[in-house]
Amino acid sequence: MPEVSDAPLSTTLEDYLVAIFNLEMANGVARASDVASAKGVSRSTVTSALKGLSARGLIVYTPYSHIRLTAQGQPLAREIAHRNMILTRFFRDVLKLDQNLADATACRVEHAVDAQVINRLGKFILYLERSDIELEHWLENYTRLIKRVPHPGPDTHPSE
Repeated sequence: MPEVSDAPLSTTLEDYLVAIFNLEMANGVARASDVASAKGVSRSTVTSALKGLSARGLIVYTPYSHIRLTAQGQPLAREIAHRNMILTRFFRDVLKLDQNLADATACRVEHAVDAQVINRLGKFILYLERSDIELEHWLENYTRLIKRVPHPGPDTHPSE
């Protein structure tokens, strides 16, 4: 087995790792062609990323065969996917952003946010779901507010 690198993964390699994780969860297997489709890139681009993940001991990869997450890759991929899920839910369900914007923003933010922030956001989402406050009423009021208050432009400052 290749030696596992201690250097942090690049955001690009993290995204490939999560794509493999998601394909394994959905289909039971991941193939390079499916990763390329999921990421919207060429097979040669995927091959380069797969070689990098394999060299770090996070996946088992040989050309023209299925890709498998290793014992080291599985929990890391799960953690990154979990971060993405919490952020997506926060942006979509709490801040009421549309699905595409929520997904794109979560993908960018997941790489930079501390684990404690993710933990708190997850707890906040659970609190909103389970609390005795009238969640729908709260969300309706918030939705009206975001539609009514203009977004501050580069020359304006929020009144908060």
